[in-house]
Amino acid sequence: MAEIIRRLEAKDKVTSAEFELVNGLLFLEKAGNKWLCVPHSESLRSLFLGECHDATGHFGFKKTAANLMQKFWWPSMMKDAKLYVETCQVCQRDKPHTQAPLGLLKPLPIPERPDESLSMDFMDTLITSKSGMRYIYVIVDRFSKCARLIAMPKTAKTEYVIRMFKENWVRDFRLPKSIVSDRDVRFTSELWKAAAADQGTQLQMTFGNHPEANGQAEQLNRVVQHLLRHYIKPNQVDWDEKLALIASLYNNAVHSATGVSPNSLLLRFKPRLPLDFLLPENQTTAAPGTLESAYRYEQKMHQAVEQMQKAQATMIESENRHRRPSTFQVGDRVWVKSSELGQEHGISRKLMPQYFGPWEVLDIVGTDPDGPSYVIRIPGHLRTYPVFHASKLLPFKDTEQFPSRRSMLPPTMDGEVDIDDIVDHRELPVSRPAGRGRPPKPKLQYRVRFRHHTDPKEDRWETKRHEGEDEEEEGEGEDKEEEGEHEEEERTEGERRVGRQKEIKLEEKGEKEDKGEGRGRGSGRGTRGGAKGRRKSERREGREAERDGAGGEGGGGGLRGRKRRGGESTKEGKEGE
Repeated sequence: MAEIIRRLEAKDKVTSAEFELVNGLLFLEKAGNKWLCVPHSESLRSLFLGECHDATGHFGFKKTAANLMQKFWWPSMMKDAKLYVETCQVCQRDKPHTQAPLGLLKPLPIPERPDESLSMDFMDTLITSKSGMRYIYVIVDRFSKCARLIAMPKTAKTEYVIRMFKENWVRDFRLPKSIVSDRDVRFTSELWKAAAADQGTQLQMTFGNHPEANGQAEQLNRVVQHLLRHYIKPNQVDWDEKLALIASLYNNAVHSATGVSPNSLLLRFKPRLPLDFLLPENQTTAAPGTLESAYRYEQKMHQAVEQMQKAQATMIESENRHRRPSTFQVGDRVWVKSSELGQEHGISRKLMPQYFGPWEVLDIVGTDPDGPSYVIRIPGHLRTYPVFHASKLLPFKDTEQFPSRRSMLPPTMDGEVDIDDIVDHRELPVSRPAGRGRPPKPKLQYRVRFRHHTDPKEDRWETKRHEGEDEEEEGEGEDKEEEGEHEEEERTEGERRVGRQKEIKLEEKGEKEDKGEGRGRGSGRGTRGGAKGRRKSERREGREAERDGAGGEGGGGGLRGRKRRGGESTKEGKEGE
């Protein structure tokens, strides 16, 4: 820019034809349009890029560049705009990505023989049958593709799963060398691991929420659902009664991966179907245990292995066309799909960000068929398994070219920033007040890291305040006034009680004097009755006083309700006279 201004001041004709200096501002002029030339200032260029991208909807590179080209120009404007959009954290977090998923397909090796390697899974039918069953325990042999389907209640524990496995597979066949499964709580329990170790079986569990790694069982789940739709009733409560039929239909059908039916590979013979009773057999069968039978079976297994190898090669070529190799390394920061994390109550999945993070990669683990899995440093408040498959991650793009760009942190729901972790603490010295008094409590400061703030420079020291401390400091004068009012009320109430007790004592003393001077007038008992009435109820004090006055003349007011006792009193009075 300085060179262009120097040429303009030197009256260079070529430069003057394209640029113009107006009030100290440099403009580029072409075809009757003028663009403000932005100098090489990071703050200015970040400001204009933010106004054309952040403030206009976070659209892509093309629309951001179109907004810039309407007003501004600098030599590397298109390159800067592309980098600005690619490194925008809001766009990385909220926008769906249509690129091919990470992780190339690498299938598990084909077992050598049937009944050596099994795949297991639990399929939730989402409906409880008449007999109280909810889940289907799926067991499939990875070589022959033979399956066993077992109905299970929703509350089935690991002990129940082990017993069903022994009764429905081990009893009819033999113990497998390996079992492939997901990370269901029953497969990760210590009881299941101990049972597998006792029988010499190796457990191969998938890493993270990635069911594709257990593709054999997942594919069978889809087939079972497809077949159940054909045979269950509309109310769907009899699905467990159809499992035997479904398993028979599947095991007797020719499998596309082996070219033969699962039963013919695992059982070494083809079970007879209803159609076999109508037509004669077109192939002679060898007697079991003979050399011819063994030769035919070995030939059938060899053909099945060749067929599975061809199917694997075709699948790898087809799937890897739409996949990319994963290149994450320990220490990289990545985004994690929001669908892999727990959903908060009352939050719409459609309006949630597509990804959360960015978080650090801690380790590379797993040998899944379609790529490795990674251990991610997720925040402590997200209670989930920290291992994720490569297809659930997205690389984090960052640049230091725009340090003054505006904040890209997501807005909070209540206007406050949630604390993610407390990384340090310290104690602040507090000055002791002059004179007597209890020393103040020491104040503690905590270095907090806020949620979504990944840079340690954004940590802040926060002071812990004791409960009610602010209110005491702000309303100390009001508290003193309230305390004075309470003391005055207590003093007034005390004086009132003392005065009432004195009145009662004086009344009792007067009653005794009246009784000593003369009982005949009948006023003593009337007066005592009035005193008792006053002690029983304060509301009758006025009436009792009047009754006492009437009793001094004849005692009638206190004796009218007691005729018998009144008579006796009158008699005693006459005798006294």
